Amino acid sequence: MAPRISLVGIDRSAESLRQARGTLQEHSGPTATIVADLRDPVPCADGSADVVLSYNTIECLPDPQAMLVEVARVLRPGGRAIMAHVDFDSLVIAGADADLDRRICHAFADDAQSWMDHADGRIGRKLGLLVAQSPLRLVGVEPMLTWSTAFSGHAEGRIDQIRKALLSAARHGRGSVSPAEVEEWYAAVLEADRLGGFFFSELAFIAVAASPREEQLTNEVAPPAQDGVAFRRDGGWTPGRSTAA
Repeated sequence: MAPRISLVGIDRSAESLRQARGTLQEHSGPTATIVADLRDPVPCADGSADVVLSYNTIECLPDPQAMLVEVARVLRPGGRAIMAHVDFDSLVIAGADADLDRRICHAFADDAQSWMDHADGRIGRKLGLLVAQSPLRLVGVEPMLTWSTAFSGHAEGRIDQIRKALLSAARHGRGSVSPAEVEEWYAAVLEADRLGGFFFSELAFIAVAASPREEQLTNEVAPPAQDGVAFRRDGGWTPGRSTAA
């Protein structure tokens, strides 16, 4: 990260901000963290940010458009917003039978955990439309696929998160699956890994937006149409070339 960049982190969780400060210890530029609720106006001046970055946040808010209005307000003219979110309704996890697997994955996608005010497991695929309907100017949307054939790393972390979240939901009476079903699903996933047939993937979407200059406010232009194909290379996925219509 460029050493001269000034970073400001905003979250209503003091503990999350403490962890962020630890992550940024080696950043030589100025940093600041602000405890604030993003349901309220962002505590930053108009036009004070060159870039706004949001990851897996907008789903948690009951009014996503209100947040996007605030993002547009704090961006300087021509600034950029990068709004990224996993589409949790796109989870693919091998192991359990189809009915149980669907119910587990959908239950997790729809679960508003204790630190969330709202849940929308399909928010990733909606990002482009949300931005297009906001004061921001949509530049484009790109997919990002994370996948694994081994129960380790990110895949293990996400699956453990699903298990813990759904067990907690069941304990608090808000779950649509029972603890026994959660454990049956989890055991099937572990068995798939033991047999060498484990697979995990999740799809995220990254919407890039710009703060519209004044001349663009009265002459809105839709972003160019895009398509693409993902090619496997060195164990990862590289987005195909986008084409403008």
